[in-house]
Amino acid sequence: MVTVMPICKNDLEGLKILYDNGFEGMNTDLIKMNEVYGWMKDNPDYIVLCAKYKEEIVGSLMGVLNRELIGECRPFMVIENVVVSNNHRRMGIGKMLMNSIDKVAVEKDCTFIMLISRVHRKDAHKFYESVGFMGDVAKGFKKYV
Repeated sequence: MVTVMPICKNDLEGLKILYDNGFEGMNTDLIKMNEVYGWMKDNPDYIVLCAKYKEEIVGSLMGVLNRELIGECRPFMVIENVVVSNNHRRMGIGKMLMNSIDKVAVEKDCTFIMLISRVHRKDAHKFYESVGFMGDVAKGFKKYV
């Protein structure tokens, strides 16, 4: 049985393994990850969820709440670092993670949720559309500094 829950400090080593295997060329610094987690865990605007199967972390995503100064000034959410292990894809884990973060966005009164996906990740795009995201409403830009 797969369960979705907030990440905790004891999960970080498993999360590092998931990230390093799931994201091309990634080599996550576990010491820095622990430092950043220490800051994030006390900040309610950061929601990092993990999916566990038999105590193994098999999926994760991060939602970041952003404050808005326009219109009704309601927040919106940005989703990052969506990953499901190769051995556990097509089991509904990604959908479980997305449904869980959707509930958080509703609880936080968000007006929308957005994410960016690399152009070549066609299977990921199909998945995002299957859980309600529209891929043709904006063009995303990313600048590395």
